[in-house]
Amino acid sequence: MRFRDRILFLGLATVDKLFGSRWVQRELERRRKRVVAYQERMTNIQQEIGDLETRLDELHVQLCLLYLRHRYMTDVDNWLRFETGSNDERGLDLLIEYLVKPRLAAIEMHEIAPNHHVYHLRPDWTAIAAAIGDAPETLELEALAWLHQRIINQSLSTP
Repeated sequence: MRFRDRILFLGLATVDKLFGSRWVQRELERRRKRVVAYQERMTNIQQEIGDLETRLDELHVQLCLLYLRHRYMTDVDNWLRFETGSNDERGLDLLIEYLVKPRLAAIEMHEIAPNHHVYHLRPDWTAIAAAIGDAPETLELEALAWLHQRIINQSLSTP
């Protein structure tokens, strides 16, 4: 308790004792109500933070989807293949962080020379579609169509 609060309560307690008033109880009740109001605000803020974190995760997955679509459009044959030392390492890091770690994709690594690796990404398109959440409202139609085509191709190739 702060020094000024101690002085306040000492003064209120003295007034209560001298005059039989209830100033200490009133002040305590007023402070309890403030604490309850602050706790409610804190709960609301925590809920908003949770909602924002969920939305941020969805946006990260959408970003990965758009990055993969871009790779597909620029190199159809090797769009899921990444090499160390190439310009794609930052993109690979992004994919590992937001697709592989949450188990929306798998990755295989092959060492072709000392300190030189090739990575093959295997996305789970159905899981990615589930993870992007409100994408129909935020993603362009072409990206959604491309994702649905990947889901169809994945289901056709899986026995």
